[in-house]
Amino acid sequence: MSDIQFDLGFSSRTVAAYPLARRVAIIKSAEALGFDRLWHSNEKFGRDMVANMTLSAAHTERIGIGAAVTDPYSVHPALTAAAMATVDDISSGRVIVGIGAGGSGFPAMGIQRERLVAAMRDAIEIMRGMWAGKPATVDGKVVSVKNGVLGFPARPDIRIVIASRGPAVFRLTGRIADGAMIATMATPEGVGTAWDFVREGARQAGRDPEEIEIISRVDTCVDWDRDKARAGVRQMIAFLLWSSYPNRDFVTQLGMEVPAELEAMIAKRDYELMFEADPLVPEEFVDAFAWAGTPEEVAAKITRIAEMGIRRFGTWVLAPPGGGIESVIQLIAEEVMPRVREAATGT
Repeated sequence: MSDIQFDLGFSSRTVAAYPLARRVAIIKSAEALGFDRLWHSNEKFGRDMVANMTLSAAHTERIGIGAAVTDPYSVHPALTAAAMATVDDISSGRVIVGIGAGGSGFPAMGIQRERLVAAMRDAIEIMRGMWAGKPATVDGKVVSVKNGVLGFPARPDIRIVIASRGPAVFRLTGRIADGAMIATMATPEGVGTAWDFVREGARQAGRDPEEIEIISRVDTCVDWDRDKARAGVRQMIAFLLWSSYPNRDFVTQLGMEVPAELEAMIAKRDYELMFEADPLVPEEFVDAFAWAGTPEEVAAKITRIAEMGIRRFGTWVLAPPGGGIESVIQLIAEEVMPRVREAATGT
């Protein structure tokens, strides 16, 4: 039997207009269709991530409940520790905490991402200290806590996954995290480069790289109409380029360059402009940073990465033009997942 696992995630903006009953139906179908984890995006000023996680926990029994992602800047890590432990309690121990750089909503709130590696290291130390059940004191370089104590018992081994696209953060992941969420590299070349950085960090810390869970997390649109599927991911690619600005290491290491007109738009740091940016996203960026196409095409793309030894795939679903995410979720579960698993087992 294949050990391949599939997670499901979606931007809160994608489902922002969906009424509650429709959102609950999507949550229930994710579990019924066999997805292993359900990841909840943290789009500032959208529907709240923690509330969405709680909603999912209340309407499921088995599926993992993921935060994608917390950050060290917009909420103090001690408060994040309390929130995540609360949802973990509600879900009977199913929470997985993703942490990343953040970015959505930061300009409006006047938040600057500074000393990212140090900030994430501080945040993880604070969260783990709070979950341990003893007064936690962390004199961090960016964020600190003094004698922080949760008012309720928490599971001390809640898993922490670092989501990134940058070499320095991947090295940090290898040194201290339970898992790496490689976002959003859609090719073996991109995933392999990131994985090498994780391994490097693990070796620096004297850890076994094989103990670190690797999640290949990619924006995904599947449709029987290939052109519609590819059109469905362009806007999100623009958003990921916006959120990583000015870091372009993950682009240049693949031998690509952000088009000047798109880069100028991103440099204005107006998040809303990205809703108009999809015509500026090149075809090669769709191939490099998304899984988009027919079920056969998407399964083939994922299979190439599975052949590297990756065993967990996070499909962040996006709707094709004029459609909803339900059809994409169903196609992934019924057409893509079986193909990938059959290829992995050679049957």
